[in-house]
Amino acid sequence: MSLLRAFSLTAVSFTLVACAGKPVDNSPSHPTSVLKANYTLNGLYVPDFTGKQTVYTREDRRRIDNDTDFDSFLMRWANTDLSDIARVDKKLIWRLDNDKENYRECPMSGCKEVSLLDQLSDRNATQEDDSEDYESYEEMGCQVTLANNTFDVTPTGNERVISGLNANEYTVEWKTEFADQAGKKDTNLVKFVFWTTTPTADMNTAWKTNRAFQESYLEETKNDPLRNLLGKEGYMALAAFSGDVEKTDKKQYKGFLKALNKIEGYPLSIKLEWFRQANACQTQRAPKQKEGVDFSNGLEGAAMSMVGNFLEGQKDKIIAEWQKDALVRYIYEVTYVSEDLVKDSVFNVPQGYVLADRQ
Repeated sequence: MSLLRAFSLTAVSFTLVACAGKPVDNSPSHPTSVLKANYTLNGLYVPDFTGKQTVYTREDRRRIDNDTDFDSFLMRWANTDLSDIARVDKKLIWRLDNDKENYRECPMSGCKEVSLLDQLSDRNATQEDDSEDYESYEEMGCQVTLANNTFDVTPTGNERVISGLNANEYTVEWKTEFADQAGKKDTNLVKFVFWTTTPTADMNTAWKTNRAFQESYLEETKNDPLRNLLGKEGYMALAAFSGDVEKTDKKQYKGFLKALNKIEGYPLSIKLEWFRQANACQTQRAPKQKEGVDFSNGLEGAAMSMVGNFLEGQKDKIIAEWQKDALVRYIYEVTYVSEDLVKDSVFNVPQGYVLADRQ
């Protein structure tokens, strides 16, 4: 037997052994709306991270994959590879941790858990001095009233190409002012930039599929907090605002939702920036000075201490130049929208994943 033939047979045998250990996916394939996007989060109040998202949607089920990476090596403990599967037909939600290969099973109302920002806040709270950047007026013991609330949508006429498609720009500014009893005001300014395109056939199909899913989801989640706050019409309007569904009930929109009707087309890119000028409740916001970095809680604790010190040192700058640096900046850009044939297994817990919690 020649050396070449012996090597070829050996390679084939290794391939067969490797394939024998992988389960064969014999599940059928069905038309599925597939969306892929990239996202970025940064700003003065949050650590920088980027991520990739893939969303699979059918009328009675949806899966969202999020792979998130933090820029700083001190924050890499927070990197995640998570998937959420909502099965309206089973009245269940599965939350997959793809790094640990385990999952949680929850009712349609969602999994009760602490968000990443809450985790960061909790870690800061373990330090000697608490940061007060995230305190509500109630927590501070300060009484305020809403003094101003304006919402403006502007088509700019600017154009650009995103993912090979022509896109038009819209800007949105939402400004609120809260006054304390002394007349001092906190000003919050949320700016959006939308780039939208004339919807393709695949985008129109995605809108229809996503609307069918959202409506079936709402039927099974009577106690959803967002639905209870906005009502079904408001919830669907917010879904339209994010580009998940088409705006079809325009006549029912009121207030700021009505203003959003100026935004036409399918959103390819959404940028959000939050700016804040904090002049109210200064007595209750008495700053607490933090010195040095605390390594008593290990590297992660040190990272949180550094974040807290950084935020404390930025307060004067934030007040003086409040529209120069965003407290939070979020960018979401769509790279792919299509109706594809997708295996049913995508909407099931993968083989070998261990149940970590059931709620």
